[in-house]
Amino acid sequence: MLVTGVSKGKIEQNSMKFSESLFWTLVGFVLLLPICWVSCCKENEKNSLLDFKRALHDPSGRLKTWNNSTDCCQWKGIHCDNITKHVVRLDLHNPFSNDPAMALRNSTNDVHSKMHLNSLFVKSNKEECLSPLFDLKMLRVLDLSYSAFIGVGVPTRLYRLKYLQYLNLSNAGFVGKMRRELGNMSTLRYLDLSTNYFISSSSITIEDMQMWIGNMGDLEELLLDGVNMSQVTSDEWGEAISSMYSLRRLQMSNCMLSGPIPPSLGNLTSLTHLQLGDNSFFSSIPARLHNLSDLVSLKLRSCDLNGSIPSDLLSLPNLQEVDFSANLDLGGELSSILPPHSARLNSLVLTATSVEGAIPDSIANISSLTLLDISLCFVQGQLPPSIANLTGLVMLDISSNYLEGSIPLFGAKSSLAHIDLSNNQLQGKIPSMLFGAFGKLSYVDLSRNLLTGSIPSLDMNLTSLTSLDLSYNELCGKIPSLANMKSLVRLDLRNNHLSGKIPASIGQLLSLNTLDLSNNVLTHAIPHNISKLSRLKVLSLSSNRLSGNLTESHLHKLSSLAHLEISNNVLTVKVSPTWIPQNSFSTLKLSSCNMEGELPAFLITQIEISKLDLSENRLWGNIPAWVWDSLPLEQLNLSYNNFAGALPSKLMGPKKLKILDLHHNNFQGPLPLPPPSVVVLDMSENQFYASIPAEIGKYKFSYLSLSHNNLSGSIPSTICEGLSMEILDFSYNSLTGKIPSVFVNCSELVVLNLENNSLEGQLPAELGNITSLQTLKIGGNRLNGTLPTLANCKQLQILDVGDNRLTGKISSNWILELPNLTILILRSNRFEGTVPADVSKLPYLQILDLSMNSFTGVVPDNISEMKGMSNVSVNTEFFEFGSINGSKYVEKIIIRSKGLELEYVRVLGLVKCLDLSSNRLSGHIPQGMGSLIGLIILNISRNHIDGGIPKSLGNMAQLESLDLSQNQLSGVIPSELQLLTFLSYLNLSYNNLTGMIPQGAQFATFEASSFSHNPGLHGLQLNESWSPSPKDESKPKMKEGVNKNRARERNDSFIVLMGMSFGVGAGTIVAPLLFLKKRREKFFDLLDSILIWVVDLIPCDKCIPCDKLQIAKISDGEDQEHSKESKKKLIRFCVRCTQIDRETKSILHTKCICRQK
Repeated sequence: MLVTGVSKGKIEQNSMKFSESLFWTLVGFVLLLPICWVSCCKENEKNSLLDFKRALHDPSGRLKTWNNSTDCCQWKGIHCDNITKHVVRLDLHNPFSNDPAMALRNSTNDVHSKMHLNSLFVKSNKEECLSPLFDLKMLRVLDLSYSAFIGVGVPTRLYRLKYLQYLNLSNAGFVGKMRRELGNMSTLRYLDLSTNYFISSSSITIEDMQMWIGNMGDLEELLLDGVNMSQVTSDEWGEAISSMYSLRRLQMSNCMLSGPIPPSLGNLTSLTHLQLGDNSFFSSIPARLHNLSDLVSLKLRSCDLNGSIPSDLLSLPNLQEVDFSANLDLGGELSSILPPHSARLNSLVLTATSVEGAIPDSIANISSLTLLDISLCFVQGQLPPSIANLTGLVMLDISSNYLEGSIPLFGAKSSLAHIDLSNNQLQGKIPSMLFGAFGKLSYVDLSRNLLTGSIPSLDMNLTSLTSLDLSYNELCGKIPSLANMKSLVRLDLRNNHLSGKIPASIGQLLSLNTLDLSNNVLTHAIPHNISKLSRLKVLSLSSNRLSGNLTESHLHKLSSLAHLEISNNVLTVKVSPTWIPQNSFSTLKLSSCNMEGELPAFLITQIEISKLDLSENRLWGNIPAWVWDSLPLEQLNLSYNNFAGALPSKLMGPKKLKILDLHHNNFQGPLPLPPPSVVVLDMSENQFYASIPAEIGKYKFSYLSLSHNNLSGSIPSTICEGLSMEILDFSYNSLTGKIPSVFVNCSELVVLNLENNSLEGQLPAELGNITSLQTLKIGGNRLNGTLPTLANCKQLQILDVGDNRLTGKISSNWILELPNLTILILRSNRFEGTVPADVSKLPYLQILDLSMNSFTGVVPDNISEMKGMSNVSVNTEFFEFGSINGSKYVEKIIIRSKGLELEYVRVLGLVKCLDLSSNRLSGHIPQGMGSLIGLIILNISRNHIDGGIPKSLGNMAQLESLDLSQNQLSGVIPSELQLLTFLSYLNLSYNNLTGMIPQGAQFATFEASSFSHNPGLHGLQLNESWSPSPKDESKPKMKEGVNKNRARERNDSFIVLMGMSFGVGAGTIVAPLLFLKKRREKFFDLLDSILIWVVDLIPCDKCIPCDKLQIAKISDGEDQEHSKESKKKLIRFCVRCTQIDRETKSILHTKCICRQK
């Protein structure tokens, strides 16, 4: 128990004048000495105390000295007056409460267990158990704090103790309302009724503040933290307290107070400590608090304060401690809040407020500052170099702000022990002196900045350093020696560009608890001496280039290891089939670790494992029953393996399983039902068949993907009974029937993907009421009718209804109802009317595909104003949806370009495409089309466009594919098109173009087919010169009649033969391929093999080497198996060819990866 202000000893010392004490001392020696020799303790008070003991349960034996045979004045917790021998002090506070930091150093369970062990318990929760105490008439100090008087009401007869000056009933379990009778304790100077929620859940209630506290005019300290004062208004408690002119400490945190802070608190001029945190004032800080010139400590954390911090409040002459944290609407400029100078202010906490502006240079004038916390604010600018002059500063936290510039150079005299500058925009190198200037440094967090360069040498005196976090920066170079950091407990260097070996000195950090080096470019093998880290609990080395083998010799001594992540390296995990770890894993992630064979047998011993990821390996066989029956899993990922066979119809366990990912395996049979607890289920890319079980709709899924299977039947009408669906993907199956209207019940649905099935009927109008929808993909079905209004889908970003039988017109109003639309695919339907001009008003639109419809009219001139296609900015995260237990749905889009269907996944944010092909458009190409400088694909082929090719198309520097074929374009090919250096596909065939084909840059690489059927075109690409060949003029001409007859005969014979061939082919080859899926798959596999063999025979003189990083930047969706193969050897890619098949992606050069930017 911590007693401040009015101490118990002071109260007793001031209870009588000095002359009276001297007088009674003399009288005691002369007159009362014989009596005291017989008995020094009042017998009636002794009996009362023994009665009180009988009402208590004392498990720790604290009251064992209380017995009849000893003087009660000598009992533990009892103090008697030296003269009268009356009991004047009863102190039974829990000794464990003497440590004020116990709740910080121990968990809540530890606190409760230690308090319980040392507590005194009442045998009855009736107030009568305290009755013996009221016989102690001369009692001045009563302390029952941190005991266990659970359920006992605040005793109303306390007013009988007329001399009581100190009363502490805090955290003792007392409950009930404060009674009027308690207001008669006019002698009280110290009153503590507080409740700490860490210790006790019980609470005292105050409903009328004035009633019981109005007579306590001499009160100096009032502590009511945790007391329920929700029925007391701001004016009531302000009026009751404002007349206590002797009050020096007022604590009313977490009292459920509401209303503004009473300005009358400014009348308490003797106040030194004011603590009102964790209430709901919803007001500003009263300016009258500036009158509290004696104020030492001001704590108003989490009070829903607003407005600005008074500019002169922190300038109070005696102020030492200020805490305004967790008031999100409380702000002000730092330059006006901070005092110009102060020799007393030592602690300033403004975290999680709206404080803004730069840190002024004058902060160095607050010379006494030891703690500065302005994290989670809006601080901008650079850290002033003068902050390094605060040599007494021990803790500095300015994390999660907008700081820029470099880290100041702290001098050798600095006292810093804790520094946190994380989550800012700091740049430059880490100062070499940061780690060497001060030996007391224990905590350093510089994570999530833009720091560059190498990590400074760590050979200095860092024996006190326990935590070092430099993660999420741009640091490079090797990891320096760590040998001197003997006390290091946590080391986090993830998400940098660190290279080289893991230093062998890592094995000397025997106190290390957490080691995270993931997402770097570290190489070589994992050092064997890592096995010496017996206290290591977390080891994460994922996403590096570590090689060699990881065996049980690395792990067998790591008896504390609970979290292991080494996924996505080039190493191989090899453990003996009989190996049994000494530790118990809670998290084990070994994705892409070249594991082979069946599921490792040691997993059956891991009875505490909650997260298991063995994806992207070469594991095969059936999943053993013990996985479902014995492991307490919460997350299981076995995707991208070769597991096969049928799963049980019901996966009954584990009971806490939330994420189950089995996609991309060879599972067969009917779709199993997962455990009821699963919220993320991915069974896609397997061979499940039959219908979707109706029961699956009753699950509370957030993420459900069953795509790329052989599922049939209709979509269950129960699909949204769980009501919590966010991601639903049933694409690429054989589902039939209509789209159910029950999707409207999925009020949180973000992604709905039903593409490439056999669904029919009209789109339900109810889809337009799913306000949370961001992606709607229903292309590749047999849907008909018109598009419903989607006016309520304001968040919709991706809409794909292509390859259906939809009809009607697309109005401007329908377009403008979707302001966030980014991808709009309406291709291959039966839409008609004109292209809506207001499509240019969609600011984020970057893919527009209206091809293969019946649109008429002209290409709108203002189509060149589409902002989403008029810039080259890229947002690669734009098409990831959801954030469900760490699982995200990555969007994929099929785009038709270069005569092929290309699937874009990870680089979808790079793609900007305009496709108006295969319609009935007429008129000219708008002259302003060239302003769409972000376009990568432009296709206006197969229309009736006339006029010339605008020169402005030469401004489209990002353009890779341009198709204007099969129109009525005329004139010359603009030479400006030679500026399109990225152009890899060009088709201007079947037009009326004339003149010379440009010969420079990319045009030299295009073949004749790009320009064919333009009678007036000439150039090297067509193997022709400018003038007609004389040989052609000298050839004899056939007679017109003979020519026509022969041509007719040839045409008739050709037509007959073609008809017969087509009939035979359709009956023997095409029909089985259309209706038999297995035969179709075998046919394409055979075709792939033939094409690969043919392509390998063709020399590829344009292959250039590149590394993994280049491939990641330029490839757009190669399947993961191909990417894994690319890691094993020097990767080459071809700048001339491209991938062919959008699903298998296997028709590629075997020694190169085709370019697709």
